[in-house]
Amino acid sequence: MEMVMKTAAMSLIMGICCYIFFGTFLQKRRWNHVWIVYMILPAFTVGFLVIAWTPIPMYPLQPVRLILMLAVIAQIFFQVKLLQNLALSTLLASAYWMIVIVTDSVIYVLPGLWYQRLALVEEDIATALYLCLILLFCHGWKRYAREIPNTGWLRFGLIPLLSLVVMVSFSMLIGKGSLVNKNTLLTASLGLGTMNLCLVIFMGTILNREVRLQRLHLTQERTQRQMELYRSMNKNYEQQRRYLHDYKNQLTCIQGLLTEGKQQEASEYIAQLTGNLKKYVDTVDTRHAVVNVVLNQKYREACEKGITMVLAVNDLSSLTVREEDLVILLVNLLDNAIEACEKLNGHPVIQFKMMLEERELILSVRNPVKEPVFIQGKRAATTKRQKSQHGIGLLNVDEAVKRNGGTSVLQCRDGWFYFSALIPKRY
Repeated sequence: MEMVMKTAAMSLIMGICCYIFFGTFLQKRRWNHVWIVYMILPAFTVGFLVIAWTPIPMYPLQPVRLILMLAVIAQIFFQVKLLQNLALSTLLASAYWMIVIVTDSVIYVLPGLWYQRLALVEEDIATALYLCLILLFCHGWKRYAREIPNTGWLRFGLIPLLSLVVMVSFSMLIGKGSLVNKNTLLTASLGLGTMNLCLVIFMGTILNREVRLQRLHLTQERTQRQMELYRSMNKNYEQQRRYLHDYKNQLTCIQGLLTEGKQQEASEYIAQLTGNLKKYVDTVDTRHAVVNVVLNQKYREACEKGITMVLAVNDLSSLTVREEDLVILLVNLLDNAIEACEKLNGHPVIQFKMMLEERELILSVRNPVKEPVFIQGKRAATTKRQKSQHGIGLLNVDEAVKRNGGTSVLQCRDGWFYFSALIPKRY
């Protein structure tokens, strides 16, 4: 009974390691039944119990069995591609084998009494060290784990695979030979473990740099497009002003038609003029040129798509946020809200608030969503194929808020997506 309890406890700890590890790199699958999500940890635990209570295969097949078990469970419960899954499962198995081999090698060279005592708990020691290693590893990778490009997983998984082959060969030699061989195996296993750790850190540094460069490129590209959009909207704004400037001439023309008794032509001309005015007349006036241009443009875009947009604004003439940051904030938030509303049936609504108080700017956007949005930090998950490019807009928004000394919050609950930010006013 004691052995059964110990095996169950060790399997649970290993399951926790796998749950943390895969949860750091991957997004959970969405299920119609919410309770299925809570089966991830029990599934990993049962997988290790099956491995512990089934006949042990040939030594070279032991890591293969472990990798297959990890990959199958991860494929069921997480959104993951096959190459990425194999890379992660191989890395996880390789780390476990490295911990086991180093622990066994250290215990094996100890004097007889110490060896006898620690040999009874070497599995416990290895499992505890494995848990610590996973926690440290995931803590260091959590910022960039989900943005690694697909080509990066091939390079990332190659090193653990080669190392696993070498470590399995080493482990087959442990327990055989003289004391010299024992010391040699200890030195070799420690060297191999250190080398693998350095290689993983080195590869991680390269991949993180690629992620940062990709993010920077996308950020610059998105900002450039937004500034071009702003210039285009500003051009439309100037056209609107010129159109309204000619309004006096339009009235003179209408008066002439009426004077000549051409009521039908005048009526048609007025209808045409009214229709054109609706396209250009501002709905929103915050006394801030940039905000006016963006809000009126997005308001017209929402109306054309059958989306109701409820605005709450006040006098923003003393706003101190830079124009570039205002464009990033408003365009990204409203584009995301309009895109989400386009997927809905019925009459969706966007609730927008931008109020400048005595000491701070209050900015919030609220819109319904078709499916719950998973929030990861300051980024929203997506089902789009180009996942690396999605969410960059919200990252830009967060950085724009931070550049102005503010804070922001993302939430998704009860079928609604919420964004809110507080930006202090500069004097």
